[in-house]
Amino acid sequence: MQHEGYVLKKILFPKFLFAALFFSALFSSCNYGLPLFLFWETGVEDRAQIPIELPSSQLPQIGKNARYSFIVLTDSHFGKDGTARADAFFLKKFEELLQSQDEGARPRFIVNIGDTLDGGHEIEALYFNIAAQAWIDAGKKALGASDYKVYSILGNHDLYNDGWEVWSKTIYPYNSYYKFTLNASGGQNSGFDFLFLDTGNGTLGGSQIESLERALAASSRPKIVFMHYPVYAGGLVYFALDDVQERARLIADFAASNVKYVFEGHTHSPRDYDFGSFKEAVVGSYLEERVFGLVTVDESAGSVQFTRMRY
Repeated sequence: MQHEGYVLKKILFPKFLFAALFFSALFSSCNYGLPLFLFWETGVEDRAQIPIELPSSQLPQIGKNARYSFIVLTDSHFGKDGTARADAFFLKKFEELLQSQDEGARPRFIVNIGDTLDGGHEIEALYFNIAAQAWIDAGKKALGASDYKVYSILGNHDLYNDGWEVWSKTIYPYNSYYKFTLNASGGQNSGFDFLFLDTGNGTLGGSQIESLERALAASSRPKIVFMHYPVYAGGLVYFALDDVQERARLIADFAASNVKYVFEGHTHSPRDYDFGSFKEAVVGSYLEERVFGLVTVDESAGSVQFTRMRY
Protein backbone atom coordinates (compact mmCIF):
# COMPACT_ATOMS: atom_id res chain seq x y z
CA MET A 1 0.00 0.00 0.00
CA GLN A 2 2.84 2.37 0.80
CA HIS A 3 4.38 1.60 -2.58
CA GLU A 4 1.06 2.26 -4.32
CA GLY A 5 0.69 5.62 -2.52
CA TYR A 6 4.21 6.55 -3.56
CA VAL A 7 3.46 5.68 -7.19
CA LEU A 8 0.24 7.73 -7.14
CA LYS A 9 2.14 10.71 -5.77
CA LYS A 10 4.80 10.32 -8.44
CA ILE A 11 2.12 10.25 -11.13
CA LEU A 12 -0.38 12.82 -9.84
CA PHE A 13 1.82 15.49 -8.28
CA PRO A 14 3.65 16.43 -11.50
CA LYS A 15 0.26 16.65 -13.24
CA PHE A 16 -1.09 18.93 -10.51
CA LEU A 17 2.06 21.04 -10.63
CA PHE A 18 1.76 21.34 -14.40
CA ALA A 19 -1.90 22.37 -14.07
CA ALA A 20 -1.01 24.95 -11.45
CA LEU A 21 1.74 26.42 -13.61
CA PHE A 22 -0.54 26.39 -16.65
CA PHE A 23 -3.32 28.27 -14.91
CA SER A 24 -0.84 30.60 -13.27
CA ALA A 25 0.50 31.56 -16.68
CA LEU A 26 -2.99 31.78 -18.13
CA PHE A 27 -4.13 34.21 -15.45
CA SER A 28 -0.85 36.03 -14.91
CA SER A 29 -2.30 39.29 -16.22
CA CYS A 30 -5.43 38.91 -14.11
CA ASN A 31 -5.87 41.16 -11.10
CA TYR A 32 -6.46 38.12 -8.90
CA GLY A 33 -3.11 36.45 -9.54
CA LEU A 34 -3.62 32.68 -9.46
CA PRO A 35 -7.07 31.18 -10.05
CA LEU A 36 -9.38 31.13 -7.06
CA PHE A 37 -8.69 27.50 -6.08
CA LEU A 38 -4.98 28.30 -5.75
CA PHE A 39 -5.43 31.38 -3.53
CA TRP A 40 -3.94 31.18 -0.09
CA GLU A 41 -6.35 33.05 2.16
CA THR A 42 -6.41 33.47 5.91
CA GLY A 43 -9.23 31.64 7.66
CA VAL A 44 -11.98 33.41 9.54
CA GLU A 45 -11.03 31.58 12.75
CA ASP A 46 -7.66 33.32 12.59
CA ARG A 47 -9.27 36.76 12.30
CA ALA A 48 -12.62 36.79 14.09
CA GLN A 49 -13.20 35.21 17.47
CA ILE A 50 -14.70 37.95 19.63
CA PRO A 51 -16.02 41.34 18.44
CA ILE A 52 -13.86 44.38 19.11
CA GLU A 53 -15.82 47.09 20.92
CA LEU A 54 -14.78 50.37 19.29
CA PRO A 55 -13.94 53.09 21.84
CA SER A 56 -15.82 56.41 21.97
CA SER A 57 -13.02 58.13 20.03
CA GLN A 58 -13.82 55.91 17.03
CA LEU A 59 -17.59 56.44 17.02
CA PRO A 60 -19.41 58.67 14.53
CA GLN A 61 -20.48 62.12 15.64
CA ILE A 62 -24.29 62.17 15.75
CA GLY A 63 -24.74 64.67 18.57
CA LYS A 64 -28.05 64.51 20.45
CA ASN A 65 -30.08 63.81 17.32
CA ALA A 66 -32.38 60.86 17.98
CA ARG A 67 -32.97 60.67 14.23
CA TYR A 68 -29.87 60.40 12.05
CA SER A 69 -28.75 58.84 8.76
CA PHE A 70 -25.76 57.06 7.31
CA ILE A 71 -24.72 55.67 3.94
CA VAL A 72 -24.14 51.98 3.24
CA LEU A 73 -22.31 50.84 0.10
CA THR A 74 -20.65 47.66 -1.12
CA ASP A 75 -18.67 46.00 -3.89
CA SER A 76 -16.68 49.06 -4.91
CA HIS A 77 -13.88 46.86 -6.33
CA PHE A 78 -11.15 49.48 -6.45
CA GLY A 79 -8.54 48.42 -9.00
CA LYS A 80 -10.90 46.39 -11.19
CA ASP A 81 -9.83 46.44 -14.84
CA GLY A 82 -12.17 47.27 -17.69
CA THR A 83 -14.90 48.97 -15.65
CA ALA A 84 -15.38 52.73 -15.76
CA ARG A 85 -15.53 54.28 -12.32
CA ALA A 86 -17.91 57.06 -11.33
CA ASP A 87 -16.51 58.06 -7.93
CA ALA A 88 -16.83 61.77 -8.75
CA PHE A 89 -20.56 61.31 -9.38
CA PHE A 90 -20.99 59.54 -6.05
CA LEU A 91 -19.12 62.32 -4.29
CA LYS A 92 -21.45 64.89 -5.85
CA LYS A 93 -24.54 62.95 -4.75
CA PHE A 94 -23.05 62.54 -1.28
CA GLU A 95 -22.42 66.27 -1.00
CA GLU A 96 -26.03 66.95 -2.01
CA LEU A 97 -27.28 64.68 0.77
CA LEU A 98 -25.02 66.45 3.25
CA GLN A 99 -26.81 69.71 2.37
CA SER A 100 -30.31 68.26 2.87
CA GLN A 101 -32.88 70.57 4.45
CA ASP A 102 -33.87 67.59 6.58
CA GLU A 103 -31.14 67.42 9.21
CA GLY A 104 -31.98 63.81 10.00
CA ALA A 105 -31.28 62.84 6.38
CA ARG A 106 -27.74 64.18 6.35
CA PRO A 107 -25.45 61.14 6.45
CA ARG A 108 -23.32 61.15 9.60
CA PHE A 109 -21.02 58.29 8.57
CA ILE A 110 -20.46 55.70 5.83
CA VAL A 111 -20.44 51.91 6.09
CA ASN A 112 -18.60 49.96 3.38
CA ILE A 113 -19.49 46.26 3.46
CA GLY A 114 -16.88 44.43 1.44
CA ASP A 115 -15.14 43.71 -1.84
CA THR A 116 -13.49 47.09 -1.50
CA LEU A 117 -10.31 45.78 -3.13
CA ASP A 118 -10.68 43.84 -6.34
CA GLY A 119 -7.62 41.64 -5.84
CA GLY A 120 -6.39 42.31 -2.31
CA HIS A 121 -3.53 44.54 -3.53
CA GLU A 122 -1.96 47.42 -1.62
CA ILE A 123 -2.36 49.83 -4.55
CA GLU A 124 -6.12 49.13 -4.50
CA ALA A 125 -6.23 50.04 -0.82
CA LEU A 126 -4.48 53.30 -1.72
CA TYR A 127 -7.12 54.05 -4.36
CA PHE A 128 -9.91 53.38 -1.89
CA ASN A 129 -8.34 55.49 0.84
CA ILE A 130 -8.01 58.43 -1.56
CA ALA A 131 -11.73 58.18 -2.33
CA ALA A 132 -12.61 57.70 1.34
CA GLN A 133 -10.57 60.76 2.31
CA ALA A 134 -12.63 62.85 -0.13
CA TRP A 135 -15.80 61.56 1.58
CA ILE A 136 -14.35 62.34 5.01
CA ASP A 137 -13.35 65.86 3.99
CA ALA A 138 -16.81 66.52 2.51
CA GLY A 139 -18.53 65.24 5.64
CA LYS A 140 -16.39 67.28 8.01
CA LYS A 141 -16.90 70.45 5.97
CA ALA A 142 -20.66 70.13 5.57
CA LEU A 143 -21.40 69.06 9.13
CA GLY A 144 -18.82 71.23 10.85
CA ALA A 145 -17.47 68.07 12.47
CA SER A 146 -13.97 67.47 13.75
CA ASP A 147 -14.00 63.99 12.25
CA TYR A 148 -16.01 61.80 9.89
CA LYS A 149 -15.88 58.01 9.82
CA VAL A 150 -15.90 55.40 7.06
CA TYR A 151 -16.31 51.89 8.51
CA SER A 152 -15.42 48.82 6.43
CA ILE A 153 -15.71 45.04 6.63
CA LEU A 154 -14.16 42.26 4.57
CA GLY A 155 -15.48 40.69 1.40
CA ASN A 156 -14.04 37.68 -0.38
CA HIS A 157 -12.12 39.79 -2.94
CA ASP A 158 -10.40 41.66 -0.11
CA LEU A 159 -8.69 38.42 0.92
CA TYR A 160 -7.21 37.54 -2.47
CA ASN A 161 -3.41 37.50 -2.78
CA ASP A 162 -2.92 37.51 1.00
CA GLY A 163 -5.12 40.61 1.15
CA TRP A 164 -5.74 40.37 4.89
CA GLU A 165 -2.19 41.57 5.53
CA VAL A 166 -2.90 44.64 3.41
CA TRP A 167 -6.37 45.19 4.85
CA SER A 168 -5.37 44.97 8.50
CA LYS A 169 -2.77 47.70 8.00
CA THR A 170 -4.58 50.10 5.64
CA ILE A 171 -8.40 49.85 5.86
CA TYR A 172 -10.09 51.50 8.86
CA PRO A 173 -10.79 50.31 11.54
CA TYR A 174 -8.12 47.69 10.75
CA ASN A 175 -10.00 44.62 11.98
CA SER A 176 -12.72 42.39 10.62
CA TYR A 177 -15.21 41.85 13.43
CA TYR A 178 -16.35 44.72 15.63
CA LYS A 179 -19.31 46.55 17.14
CA PHE A 180 -20.41 49.78 18.73
CA THR A 181 -23.50 51.39 20.24
CA LEU A 182 -24.95 54.78 19.27
CA ASN A 183 -27.12 56.38 21.92
CA ALA A 184 -28.19 59.97 21.25
CA SER A 185 -30.39 60.25 24.34
CA GLY A 186 -27.88 58.70 26.70
CA GLY A 187 -30.60 56.72 28.46
CA GLN A 188 -29.91 53.27 29.84
CA ASN A 189 -30.55 50.50 27.28
CA SER A 190 -31.56 53.07 24.66
CA GLY A 191 -29.95 53.63 21.27
CA PHE A 192 -28.93 51.09 18.63
CA ASP A 193 -26.28 48.40 18.48
CA PHE A 194 -24.23 48.15 15.26
CA LEU A 195 -22.55 44.80 14.53
CA PHE A 196 -19.98 44.32 11.77
CA LEU A 197 -19.33 40.68 10.85
CA ASP A 198 -16.49 38.92 9.06
CA THR A 199 -17.86 36.71 6.25
CA GLY A 200 -14.89 37.09 3.92
CA ASN A 201 -14.47 33.31 3.62
CA GLY A 202 -18.18 32.72 3.02
CA THR A 203 -18.76 31.62 6.62
CA LEU A 204 -18.69 33.09 10.13
CA GLY A 205 -16.91 30.09 11.60
CA GLY A 206 -17.63 28.54 14.97
CA SER A 207 -15.92 31.11 17.23
CA GLN A 208 -17.52 34.12 15.58
CA ILE A 209 -21.07 32.79 15.52
CA GLU A 210 -20.89 31.73 19.16
CA SER A 211 -19.53 35.09 20.32
CA LEU A 212 -22.07 36.86 18.10
CA GLU A 213 -24.90 34.98 19.78
CA ARG A 214 -23.58 36.05 23.18
CA ALA A 215 -23.41 39.69 22.02
CA LEU A 216 -26.94 39.55 20.61
CA ALA A 217 -28.34 38.04 23.79
CA ALA A 218 -26.54 40.52 26.05
CA SER A 219 -28.44 43.56 24.73
CA SER A 220 -32.15 44.30 24.35
CA ARG A 221 -31.45 47.32 22.14
CA PRO A 222 -32.55 47.29 18.49
CA LYS A 223 -29.71 46.26 16.21
CA ILE A 224 -28.32 46.74 12.71
CA VAL A 225 -26.04 44.06 11.24
CA PHE A 226 -23.54 44.39 8.38
CA MET A 227 -22.02 41.44 6.50
CA HIS A 228 -20.68 40.85 3.00
CA TYR A 229 -22.20 37.45 2.25
CA PRO A 230 -26.02 37.46 2.53
CA VAL A 231 -28.01 35.18 4.81
CA TYR A 232 -30.63 34.62 2.09
CA ALA A 233 -29.97 37.08 -0.76
CA GLY A 234 -33.68 37.58 -1.29
CA GLY A 235 -33.91 33.95 -2.41
CA LEU A 236 -30.78 33.91 -4.57
CA VAL A 237 -29.14 31.48 -2.17
CA TYR A 238 -26.32 30.54 -4.54
CA PHE A 239 -24.67 33.80 -3.42
CA ALA A 240 -25.51 33.42 0.27
CA LEU A 241 -23.37 32.01 3.08
CA ASP A 242 -22.14 28.56 2.13
CA ASP A 243 -23.54 26.54 5.03
CA VAL A 244 -27.34 26.07 5.05
CA GLN A 245 -27.38 25.32 8.79
CA GLU A 246 -25.32 28.41 9.53
CA ARG A 247 -27.76 30.54 7.54
CA ALA A 248 -30.74 29.08 9.38
CA ARG A 249 -29.03 29.61 12.73
CA LEU A 250 -28.28 33.26 11.95
CA ILE A 251 -31.81 33.97 10.74
CA ALA A 252 -33.20 32.52 13.98
CA ASP A 253 -30.69 34.53 16.05
CA PHE A 254 -31.55 37.78 14.28
CA ALA A 255 -35.28 37.17 14.66
CA ALA A 256 -34.92 36.56 18.40
CA SER A 257 -32.58 39.48 19.17
CA ASN A 258 -34.37 42.65 18.04
CA VAL A 259 -32.35 42.95 14.83
CA LYS A 260 -34.10 45.46 12.58
CA TYR A 261 -32.05 45.33 9.39
CA VAL A 262 -29.23 43.25 7.91
CA PHE A 263 -27.23 44.97 5.14
CA GLU A 264 -25.21 42.82 2.73
CA GLY A 265 -23.30 42.77 -0.56
CA HIS A 266 -21.70 40.15 -2.79
CA THR A 267 -24.47 39.57 -5.37
CA HIS A 268 -23.90 42.98 -7.06
CA SER A 269 -27.58 43.17 -8.05
CA PRO A 270 -29.96 44.66 -5.44
CA ARG A 271 -32.12 42.18 -3.52
CA ASP A 272 -34.53 42.57 -0.59
CA TYR A 273 -36.39 40.23 1.73
CA ASP A 274 -38.71 40.78 4.68
CA PHE A 275 -38.40 38.11 7.36
CA GLY A 276 -41.15 39.74 9.40
CA SER A 277 -39.11 40.48 12.51
CA PHE A 278 -36.23 41.95 10.48
CA LYS A 279 -35.40 42.92 6.91
CA GLU A 280 -32.54 41.96 4.62
CA ALA A 281 -31.13 44.33 2.01
CA VAL A 282 -28.48 43.31 -0.49
CA VAL A 283 -27.52 46.86 -1.36
CA GLY A 284 -26.16 46.35 -4.90
CA SER A 285 -22.77 47.11 -6.37
CA TYR A 286 -21.39 50.61 -5.93
CA LEU A 287 -19.16 50.07 -8.97
CA GLU A 288 -21.31 48.18 -11.45
CA GLU A 289 -24.84 49.23 -10.47
CA ARG A 290 -23.82 52.71 -9.26
CA VAL A 291 -26.08 52.28 -6.26
CA PHE A 292 -25.84 52.85 -2.51
CA GLY A 293 -28.22 53.04 0.43
CA LEU A 294 -29.31 55.86 2.70
CA VAL A 295 -30.28 54.46 6.10
CA THR A 296 -32.24 56.58 8.57
CA VAL A 297 -32.41 55.53 12.21
CA ASP A 298 -35.04 56.84 14.61
CA GLU A 299 -34.02 55.97 18.14
CA SER A 300 -37.28 57.23 19.62
CA ALA A 301 -39.36 54.93 17.44
CA GLY A 302 -36.78 52.14 17.35
CA SER A 303 -37.10 52.10 13.57
CA VAL A 304 -34.81 51.86 10.55
CA GLN A 305 -35.68 53.16 7.08
CA PHE A 306 -33.68 52.13 4.02
CA THR A 307 -33.73 53.98 0.68
CA ARG A 308 -31.70 52.72 -2.26
CA MET A 309 -30.19 55.54 -4.34
CA ARG A 310 -28.35 55.77 -7.64
CA TYR A 311 -25.69 58.22 -8.72
